[in-house]
Amino acid sequence: MNRGAANRIGLTVVGLVLLAAGGLALARGLGLFGAEAARGPLLDERVAGFARTSGWFWPVVAALGLIIGAIGLDWLLALVRPTRLRRLRLEEGPSGVTEIRGAPASRALADQVRGYPAVRRAHAVLRGTPEEPRLAVNVTTRDSADLAGLVGRLSTEAVPALRSSLGLDRLPATVRLRLVPGDHTREIH
Repeated sequence: MNRGAANRIGLTVVGLVLLAAGGLALARGLGLFGAEAARGPLLDERVAGFARTSGWFWPVVAALGLIIGAIGLDWLLALVRPTRLRRLRLEEGPSGVTEIRGAPASRALADQVRGYPAVRRAHAVLRGTPEEPRLAVNVTTRDSADLAGLVGRLSTEAVPALRSSLGLDRLPATVRLRLVPGDHTREIH
């Protein structure tokens, strides 16, 4: 099962549990379980008495709440954060499978781009799936740089070289340019 399917199943289960709990609370508050239940406390006296007399009860409830909250936050961030492509399958045949890690390949492209004139920083990462990889490149350059020349070199040299070295027919790429002011000379008195 892939990560997307697991997330959808998990979200569906959590959503159904929360929907059922909310529906039951609403039904109780509206008196569908009787007027006595609608006016009574949410917890019966035995449970409330246990919570009052056990000094460890509320700290454990708070700790469980924090743990559940942390898991939920991590889950949410995993859904929002694009995943890096850990391994890229280059070849598969009767003699076996050839895979490489995605990080060294994207690092090599970033190193190449860092060598271009006026480029201050470059970072590249492969994303997507092994069957459909995508390249994301972030480049920081001086605002006085030849942007057309830089984009031209990326599209005619760097990305095609990576695509060719990986043996891919296509490699969609997103390039984000960040322009910073050129070199400034400060006068110190």
